[in-house]
Amino acid sequence: MRLAGCLLACAAASAAAAPGCSAGTLSAASPWLAGVQRDLADIAEHGQPALLLTGYTWHDPGTYTAAKRATLNSRAWGLGYARHLLDARGNDQMLYAMVFSDSHRNAQPVVGYARQWDWRPAAGPLVLGAGYTAAVTSRADILHNIPFPIVLPVASVGVGRLRLYGTFLPRVSNHLNNGNVAFFFASVAFD
Repeated sequence: MRLAGCLLACAAASAAAAPGCSAGTLSAASPWLAGVQRDLADIAEHGQPALLLTGYTWHDPGTYTAAKRATLNSRAWGLGYARHLLDARGNDQMLYAMVFSDSHRNAQPVVGYARQWDWRPAAGPLVLGAGYTAAVTSRADILHNIPFPIVLPVASVGVGRLRLYGTFLPRVSNHLNNGNVAFFFASVAFD
């Protein structure tokens, strides 16, 4: 429940800080915010708990020089906790918090929400998912650890209680040694 409250507070603070945001805009958004709060509380209270294990970051050789890649950390070891909830259509929603070793070997925390639309090919236990994550993170090399929001695509493949996730951080400029990074982690559900 605290995680849901934290996410809602971050969303409300971001909305209030947006340029051109007025009291009228916030009151018009209040039904939407109330719905978000209900959804997050439902995931926090009724979701299945899971352990998150982070492990690998890929830096695109087309955007990073070999010398730069040699200095970057690809072993993004870390841990986290999540709560998964399947909606009425069998799609996955997740609240999560994790911390891992970033590309420069600094601790990077992330707290967020993920939504995936799931497909179950054939009649077997395999589940494929694709969607997005909206989160708050901080990094020493970006804004000197001041928290900032991120929205990224996410895809997964799972069997039973195990699911492997991947997300992609696209290049944001044409500068060399910047962007096109893939990050991978696993979720192991438990009761």
